[in-house]
Amino acid sequence: MTGDSTVERVQAIVAGIAGPRRTPSDLGPGTPLWKDGLWLDSSEMLELIVACETEFGVVFDPAHDPIQEALKTVSSLAGVIRSKVKR
Repeated sequence: MTGDSTVERVQAIVAGIAGPRRTPSDLGPGTPLWKDGLWLDSSEMLELIVACETEFGVVFDPAHDPIQEALKTVSSLAGVIRSKVKR
């Protein structure tokens, strides 16, 4: 556990989408969401975005949010979510 509830909640969502066969035992804040990590494809990334919007009560706006940057790792996604929750 990281002690950061946002990261832990994002990790749980990611693990649910990736499934047990693709979720590494060392899933953590720095785990990549794309290649060399969880290997989420584009439809799974969309599922992740929708699940995070629902879980955290936020809306991602591609015109204003750094979506590509946010979707690099568990931690980067959690950081964008935290910034949106504070608004």
